[in-house]
Amino acid sequence: MKRISSFDTGLYAGRVIAFLFLCCPLRADAISPNEWRFRQTLEVGQGGLVRFSLPAETLDAARPNLEDVRVIDSAGREVPYIIDRPLPQPESAVRPKEFHAQIEGTMTRLNLVTGTKAALRAISLEAPGGGEFTKPVRVEGSQDGRSWRPLAEHEPVFRMPGGASNLRISIPDGAWAFLRLTIDDSRSAPVPFTGAELNTGALSAPTEPMAVSIKSRDENPGVTRLSLNLGAMNLTPASVHLDTPEPLFARTVTVAVPQIGEGDITEKILTSTVIYRMDVGGKTESRLDIAIDRPVEARELVLLIANGDSPPLTTTGIRAERRAVYVMFSSAQAGRYALLMGNSQCAAPNYDLSALAQDLKGAQSNAAQPAGIERNPDYKAADALATVSLTGATIDVAPWGFRKSVKMTGPGTQAVELDLDILARATHDLGDLRLVCDGRQIPFLLEKTSISRPIPMAQSVANDPKKPNISRWSLTLPKAGLPICRIVCTPGPGVFQREFHLSETVTDGVREDFPIALGTTTWRQTPHQKPRDIVLALNPGPTTDRLILETDNGDNPPIELNNFRAYYPVTRAIFRASPVSGAPTWLYYGDGDASVPRYDVSLVATELLRSERLVASTGPEEVLKATIVGDTLTGASLYLFWGVLGLVVVGLLLVVARFVPKAA
Repeated sequence: MKRISSFDTGLYAGRVIAFLFLCCPLRADAISPNEWRFRQTLEVGQGGLVRFSLPAETLDAARPNLEDVRVIDSAGREVPYIIDRPLPQPESAVRPKEFHAQIEGTMTRLNLVTGTKAALRAISLEAPGGGEFTKPVRVEGSQDGRSWRPLAEHEPVFRMPGGASNLRISIPDGAWAFLRLTIDDSRSAPVPFTGAELNTGALSAPTEPMAVSIKSRDENPGVTRLSLNLGAMNLTPASVHLDTPEPLFARTVTVAVPQIGEGDITEKILTSTVIYRMDVGGKTESRLDIAIDRPVEARELVLLIANGDSPPLTTTGIRAERRAVYVMFSSAQAGRYALLMGNSQCAAPNYDLSALAQDLKGAQSNAAQPAGIERNPDYKAADALATVSLTGATIDVAPWGFRKSVKMTGPGTQAVELDLDILARATHDLGDLRLVCDGRQIPFLLEKTSISRPIPMAQSVANDPKKPNISRWSLTLPKAGLPICRIVCTPGPGVFQREFHLSETVTDGVREDFPIALGTTTWRQTPHQKPRDIVLALNPGPTTDRLILETDNGDNPPIELNNFRAYYPVTRAIFRASPVSGAPTWLYYGDGDASVPRYDVSLVATELLRSERLVASTGPEEVLKATIVGDTLTGASLYLFWGVLGLVVVGLLLVVARFVPKAA
C-alpha cells in the first residue's frame, strides 16, 4: 500500500491529537452488523495508521453528523476511529492602523498602515453613496514603506445599476506592514473611498470534485432560479462555478437550501456573492466561483441569480467542489475491514483513542479506498419513514366543498403542486387541505418555494371621463382569491416617469363598496435605457378577481401598457404514498372552518425533505356541495345577484301588501 503524508502535517496532527485526549475511554467490542443498512469493504495492505476520504455515496447513506458510521475488522470487532472535517479558518476583519486617500491626476492613491502581523488575503474598501462606477485597482505591499512588491493588477471594484457591487480585492496570503492601492480614474470621475477593512484567515483546506447537475431552471421576474442536484446528501459544498458565454455581465447570486420550519419546507439563505465578467482597463477580468462552505443535508441546492433589468444569464454548465471528510484508524494487521452506515437509532461512538497519539505524531498513513456500497442482506431495523404510519385519523369530508384526485406514477415520496383551483378555493393559510385515501388522512408537509408562475390577465381601459388626466386599466384574474404576489406589464415606447397605484373594490355582502390599496410603485423610462417591464409588488394579495391600475399623467400624454400578467408563488404538498393501497387518493379543500392539521409526519420531516420525490398531478375539480353565494360571486356577478334578490324581495312585499286588510 502506498504511504502518503497528511495535507498539513503539523497543523493536522496537533488538532487530531488534541481531539483524541478529549475522548472518553470506552472499549470497542463486537457489534451486531444487522442493525446497519449499508456496508463497504476496505482492503488494508499493511498494519499501521489508515487514512481515507469518505466517498459521496457513503455520506449520502449515513446520518448527517456521521454518528452511525462504524469500522469493523474481519472478525466483526468494532475498531475505534476518528472523523476529521478540515475546513478553512473563518475570516476575520481588522481595521488598518492608518488610512490615507489622495487624488493624483487621473488616479486615486490609498495608503494603508496595516498595524497587524497576521496574514492578509483581501482588502475591502468603503465607498458611501449610491453612485455607479467601475475602477481597476493595483495593489502593492511593503515591509518598510520604501520597497514595494506588486500583489494584484487590474482588480475590479464596481457598483452596478442593478445593485451588484464588489469592493473586495483579493491578494496572495501574506503579512504586510504597508499596502498601497492605485485606482485608475482615467475613464470616470474619482470615487470617495473613506476607509477599508483588512481580511485575514480562511486558510486552505482539502477539496474533492463533486458531481452536480442543473435539476430545473425557472425564470421569475428579474430572477433566475437554478435548482442543483448534488447527487448525495450530507455534503459540504466548498464552491460552485458557473460556465457562461456572456462576454460582459455582473450578477448577485444568492445560495439557498431547503429546510424544515414549523411544519413546512422553506428555503434558507446560506450566502450571497457577486459573479462578473467585465472589461477593466482593456483586460477581461472575471469571477465565476461562488464560495459556500456550509453543510447541506438535502440533495438540492438553490441558486437565485438576480438579473435586474438585464436578460437572464445564459448558463452552459456547472462545476462544484466539496470539502473532504476523512476517517482514520489504527490497523493491527493487513486484511479486509468493513465500513458500516445507515443506522437511525444508534448513538454516536465514544472511543479511547489515546493509543493512536504516538502514530499520529509522524502524520503519515496508509491510503485505502472503500469499495462500492452494498446493502446489508441481514438488515432488520425499519427506516424512519416506515415507522410512522402512512395514514392519519379517519375523516368526515362532508364539510369540504371541493376535491381533486391525485394521480401518482408509483409508490414512495410524492410532490404535488397546488394549482389555481386549489389556491383560489382553499383558505389563505392552506390549513383546510386534506389528503385522503380510503377514508383516512395521509400526513403531508407543505413546501413553499421561491418559484413563481405567471397568469395572463384580461385587460381593458377603464378611464373616467371626469378625470381626463388619470389613466385607468381594469385587470381581470381567472379566479378570485388567488395568492398573487406581483403584477407585471410591458410599457409602450416613450419617455416617462409615473407613480402607479393598484387597488380592488371589496363588497361587504350587502351594498357597500370599499376600495382596498394593494400596491404602489414609481417607474421611469429614459431615452438611454432599454425598455423594461413594470413590476408592482402586492401587499396584501387580492380577494377578488378584478383589479384597477391607475396613474396620474399630469400634463403629459397617456402612456400605453400591454401584456399584463400576474405571478403567484409555487407551493407543493409532500407526502409518502403506500405501495400496497389501491384506493384512489383525493385532495380536499374549501372548508373555511377547518383548522391546520397536525401530523406525526413532522417527526420524520427531514427524511421527507431528503428523499427522492416522484411528481404527482391533480385531476379535474369536483364540487361536493353548494357554497355560500358571497364566497363564489364577485364583481359584476355579485352586484347582479343582489340586484335580482332586491327585486324579488320588493315583489314579495307587494304581493303580501295585497293580502293585508285595509284600515277602516
